[in-house]
Amino acid sequence: MQKKLDYKPVFTLSYFNRTLQVTREGGGFIVLLFGVGLGAINTGNNLLYLILAMCCSFIAVSGVLSEQTFKGISVQASLPKTIYPEDSYPLNLKISNSKKRIPSYCLHVEFPQDPKGRYHIGPSAYVYQLPPRSSVDRCLIFTGLQRGPARILSVHLKTSFPFGFFVKTKTLRIHLETLIFPIIKEVILPSPEEYSQEGEGTIGLAGDDLYSIREYQPGDPMAAVHWKSSAKTGALRVKEFSKGGLHNYTLFLNILDPQTNAIVGPETLENRVSETASLAYHLIRRGDEVSLKTPEMQTPSANTETHLEHILKILARVGYDNSN
Repeated sequence: MQKKLDYKPVFTLSYFNRTLQVTREGGGFIVLLFGVGLGAINTGNNLLYLILAMCCSFIAVSGVLSEQTFKGISVQASLPKTIYPEDSYPLNLKISNSKKRIPSYCLHVEFPQDPKGRYHIGPSAYVYQLPPRSSVDRCLIFTGLQRGPARILSVHLKTSFPFGFFVKTKTLRIHLETLIFPIIKEVILPSPEEYSQEGEGTIGLAGDDLYSIREYQPGDPMAAVHWKSSAKTGALRVKEFSKGGLHNYTLFLNILDPQTNAIVGPETLENRVSETASLAYHLIRRGDEVSLKTPEMQTPSANTETHLEHILKILARVGYDNSN
């Protein structure tokens, strides 16, 4: 069950890992409380003093019961280890009450949104009653918006129990990690004859799956020259790959500006990473073998789903350090 905690706070007070917000109804009650207090002082009416004491007891009881509701409550959560951006994934919750005799009421479990906007988590999970020594399962919706590692280190436990005058929030420590892959978009896949030298290009054709060796023709790239055959014949000869079947591609990712030797701007970086990830995704799904090469490393060639996930994990972390 999901239910949005609908209230309009008029005042917020924070202390330790608690936050107390006065709702509109609570604000009206406090104004009424002051009015009764002033009337009791001005008139000396004992009945007004009794009403004032009762109103003050409501506030005290509200604080005690809300704190009792939080006592013994723990939250466990799980997420898939890797996700694709702009897709929705379940964020599974297990909310437990370890108290021996006392139930908890009107609990809302809510995750803080990422200040960097890398992900979005759906509305709060609501538990009307949680009996002692029991637990319930809830599910929220997690949507990745930008590639990179995402860490969730806290969760908010809220309640307006018992009167709805105040909303008390308790922050619980939690540790959730997931990795958001780069955006996969539609790209034009190269044919086996289309490849480029390493440098500004992004694709290089590799491997020895040859169809034939023929004489060099003007316009043929030097990367296609078969040097052993050329040395034997004394004339340049080039490799010609067969169409269809399994081919081997190397994807070159360069994120450094050649003039400044610094990492390119954020928009250019995301475009290059997304293009490389899209090529790897579609080439492997087509049945080709793919290797990823960066200035620091190169992966082996393969065309399995595990290898694709390995490449996407590397690309998802490009530009991030261990502190992100």
